[in-house]
Amino acid sequence: MLHYASGTPANDDFQVVENQLARQRLFSVHPNYAKPVARWLDDLRQGIFSFGDQMARTPSLSGKLARADRRMREELVERGLDPETWVPYEDALRALSERLGPGYPRRIMLDSGAFTDWRGGRRSDVETVIRSYADFLHRSAGLFDEIYLINLDVIPGAPAKEGEKQKEPSDAEIAEAIAQSDVNFAKLKAEFDVPVLPVFHQRESWDRLREVVEMGDGYICLSPDNGLPQKEREDWTLFHNTAAEAHGVRCHGLATTGNRMMHLAGLYSGDSTAWKTHSGNGRIDVRWDAPRSVDQFASRPLTPFYRPTHVAIERNEFDGKRALPNHKDHLSELACHEQEHVRRRAERYLPFPMVQLDRRTMSIVSLGEIQSVAEDRHELAA
Repeated sequence: MLHYASGTPANDDFQVVENQLARQRLFSVHPNYAKPVARWLDDLRQGIFSFGDQMARTPSLSGKLARADRRMREELVERGLDPETWVPYEDALRALSERLGPGYPRRIMLDSGAFTDWRGGRRSDVETVIRSYADFLHRSAGLFDEIYLINLDVIPGAPAKEGEKQKEPSDAEIAEAIAQSDVNFAKLKAEFDVPVLPVFHQRESWDRLREVVEMGDGYICLSPDNGLPQKEREDWTLFHNTAAEAHGVRCHGLATTGNRMMHLAGLYSGDSTAWKTHSGNGRIDVRWDAPRSVDQFASRPLTPFYRPTHVAIERNEFDGKRALPNHKDHLSELACHEQEHVRRRAERYLPFPMVQLDRRTMSIVSLGEIQSVAEDRHELAA
């Protein structure tokens, strides 16, 4: 499965190596995210394809990174660790960039931002989406090999209030949403030469899938319902992907980068923000190519697969020789050979002390590892 790394670009010191690592990106064109996406495009238009390019354009970055190095060495001292183990940011980022080689994601998918508006109690306007898509296409002319636009699909019903369970939309609400989605699709198709992908949602009918397949020109989106159990979402995706494939149609799964989803559902491509969100909890995702003994009591995992490991060096009441004791995902709870495996995988990207202290570094590791697992057998994977 091609892995489209979704999420708004940070445009920070790590952005260029993130670009070199990611082969596909998915961006929302919602107005809340327009400025960072535009800045990301501007950097590509200026030819910033490696860390060396970034340093040549912004020489002052060297001093900024040196100051960050001092702060990180102080952090290590505060935690009773050797500050000499710290590898300077500039050295680490340059080494990763040189290993990866100049580049950036060449396949792009754009999302309308309908979910962002829906969650805020609003409905997206198709004319606004058209302007946003047109602006991206204008700014990106000649940069990418493939660009796909996701239809402005209308989400039926109202979002759940905080702490409440999502109310299931009525048949009338679903029918109204489908009709408006089709109107939006027709407008987008009339406006753009690049492919527009219609969306088929869980809970929609078999007849609706046939309509979406006919609309899709060989490529559609499947949208499992995140409010349902994971197994139910996986089974639904597998069944409907198989049905679409029987008609010669490829499927992109929206928010579908769980291990079983990636390997069993048969999707051509999929996306999620998992590579970014897991780092917020101090975790990295790590590739494994053989089942771990601790997993043998449950169903045997597919291989390769990724698994989160908590690696952050925390400054809280859990600190000590065994940080976060009894945390089943913490590095210190693993067998010695498994700890070494986690360290080796992380250091394929950046030095391990940096991975333990810097959440942004964690996201880089997770991006590489999830992408590696997702694209392990994909014909387009490098």
